[in-house]
Amino acid sequence: MTTVRWLMAQRRLELSLRAGAEGLDRDLDCAVSSELVSTADWLQGGEVLLTTGMRLNADDAAAQREFVRSLNAVGAAAIGFGVGLGFDEVPDGLLAAADEFGLPLFEVPLAIPFSAITRAVLDQIAAQRSARLVSATRAQPRMTRAATVSGSKGLVRELADAVGQRVILLDAGHSPVAEAPGQANSVELEQLRAIVMRDPASAGAVRVTDDSVLTVARVGSGATTFGHLGVIGSSPLDDVGRMLIGHAVSLLVIEYAKPQEVRRDVGELQGEVLALAMDRHVGERSREMLLRAADPEGRVRAVVFRFESVDDAQHGARRLAVEFERRWRPVFVHRRGNELVGLIRGDDHIQFATGLLGILSATGTVRGGLGPAVPVDDVADSVRQARLSCRSAAAGQLLDLYDLRSLLASDTVREVLRDSYTERIAPLVAYDAANAGHLQQSLLAYLEANGNWGAAASALGVHRHTLRGRIERVEDMLAVDLSDARTRAELLLTLLSESA
Repeated sequence: MTTVRWLMAQRRLELSLRAGAEGLDRDLDCAVSSELVSTADWLQGGEVLLTTGMRLNADDAAAQREFVRSLNAVGAAAIGFGVGLGFDEVPDGLLAAADEFGLPLFEVPLAIPFSAITRAVLDQIAAQRSARLVSATRAQPRMTRAATVSGSKGLVRELADAVGQRVILLDAGHSPVAEAPGQANSVELEQLRAIVMRDPASAGAVRVTDDSVLTVARVGSGATTFGHLGVIGSSPLDDVGRMLIGHAVSLLVIEYAKPQEVRRDVGELQGEVLALAMDRHVGERSREMLLRAADPEGRVRAVVFRFESVDDAQHGARRLAVEFERRWRPVFVHRRGNELVGLIRGDDHIQFATGLLGILSATGTVRGGLGPAVPVDDVADSVRQARLSCRSAAAGQLLDLYDLRSLLASDTVREVLRDSYTERIAPLVAYDAANAGHLQQSLLAYLEANGNWGAAASALGVHRHTLRGRIERVEDMLAVDLSDARTRAELLLTLLSESA
């Protein structure tokens, strides 16, 4: 923006500041000349008023003060007072009032025509607008590339840089998807949500508060709303800023409403990247892709779901992909048998994962586990912990062993339990290997069901009598009494530590 300070720095105009230095950083957008005492009635703010004071009473300090006050009240940027015609010098009443209201007042020498000042201001504003347009033409390709490479998060970062204000993308449920620069505070989020909820179908809205201007644009196609893009700054957006927001909205709509086959292909590719990361194969390109799912600190969390059947898991994978897309999340979902692994942000809480479990419950009986937040290079560690949590959860439950401070969340404890596994469970491992048996699997199902024969037999898909026979054989081979609660607890911890 062009300021009064810039105007005072134009030496060829020979302007001298006489009062109101506190307002030198006021923005100005035009220069007008007038000799009316009631000039303020014809202004709308941002103007430099050029006058010779022809209609002012040189002896009426009160009238001079009112003249300055009225100009300040409508948001005038400055007063340029021409000397050598009506007045040989600027009246003291004007100078005192300009200092009082912080409205810059500068003296214009007789040799400098007002038109020279007007032309200088208009030329500067035109040059700035031209520079902004050039900047916008450069920003648009960057935004397009960012949307292609990094998705909505990269696009939001580029838009924030281009408009110089905070940008927040909300999904259809009014939850933040991407923010830049940094994270928005709770007050900013609530202000944006209030605007959106007042008229969700509106194409755009602007709200001015005491310390900020909020601009909201709907992201949608036809009657369907995918989300809302919010911009928060200290001043309203100019034409170029609004143009860039329009470009961003178009890119977001294309991203969200891309053809189904493209979304499927991208999802499959990201699922393969997740599978490689689970096996600790994370290359530079894979890291860039995984960062799409990360929080601002570059962390992700693994969430694992286990279904009763492979068919349920297949349905669950499609349902989870749809839910991630609805929330503007990249679809990092991988299925192995009846197990489903997904990536969520590192700053997502257990309530987010529990909500996903509730949605997946519609596809069949499912349990879930949540891993800790880790850098994308350590996805495998979060998956391992999430699997352990999932194995410890009951049907319809999602656990986070780290949050619960479970013993199984400790690497040291798990090492001890694995040593115990090698010693105590070895007879079952050897028997199953030699006889294609299911003793170890049956013992784990029985222990996870807390000794409930019906639930354990159902989970295994066998008759109760078959399960009873297997458990009796286990007791004989391990020389234990599974009616003892402590024995059951020790064996369950040992088996879970190995299955993670």
